[in-house]
Amino acid sequence: MGFKKLRGVHLPEEKQGLIRYSCLTYKEQPKHIQNKIQRLCREVGGAYQAALREVMCSKSSITSIAMAHHVSETVLYELRRRFYERW
Repeated sequence: MGFKKLRGVHLPEEKQGLIRYSCLTYKEQPKHIQNKIQRLCREVGGAYQAALREVMCSKSSITSIAMAHHVSETVLYELRRRFYERW
């Protein structure tokens, strides 16, 4: 599965890809990158930080994550955008 640039995120495709693959390989990342991902999920996600972490660090669909965490897809799309732009 190749990376597809997210239209609503105001970052170049290469930077988006770097962030996405850093999150997908969370366990292999150095501790400072793991800490950065955790901090951003906490700061950006707030009450929805677990859902945001799943959005960023798994290949699960936003729809399934939204249902599992009882949060709207719209909220998750917005949190994902903020995560990318705060990186």
